[in-house]
Amino acid sequence: MLTPIDIDNKVFKKTKLGGYDVKDVENFLLIVMGDYEKLYKENAELRDKVNAMQESVSYYKSIEEGIKQTVENAQASADDIKETAKRDAESIRKEAEIDSKRKLEDLQKQIIRAEADYEDKKKQMQIYKIRVTSMLEAQLKILNEDKDL
Repeated sequence: MLTPIDIDNKVFKKTKLGGYDVKDVENFLLIVMGDYEKLYKENAELRDKVNAMQESVSYYKSIEEGIKQTVENAQASADDIKETAKRDAESIRKEAEIDSKRKLEDLQKQIIRAEADYEDKKKQMQIYKIRVTSMLEAQLKILNEDKDL
């Protein structure tokens, strides 16, 4: 393939009348045209390849943007889920705290009632003992009076 230096350095043979040899010029032009045609075709192919690559780059950039948007959406969703989970956990904790306080109050009331019942039963037992003792004493007194007769 001819280089620009080859074209610049090309010297045509002079003819007898001081002009250039027509065959020599035509042969050189054929070589230049052949090389130029090759370059023209290569340039067209390369231009097509560049266009295809630019389309590919555009396509992959759009995919990249889609992926980036998807990642951002996923991050936002994850943040929302995390925030919701925190609120739910706090709500559950508060409900459990309230429920445990209520159960503790109920147990304390049951204990107070059980203690009151216990005290009441103790009093009833003392009254029962006093009655039984009084009755027995009365029976003994009757028995002792019958002895004296």
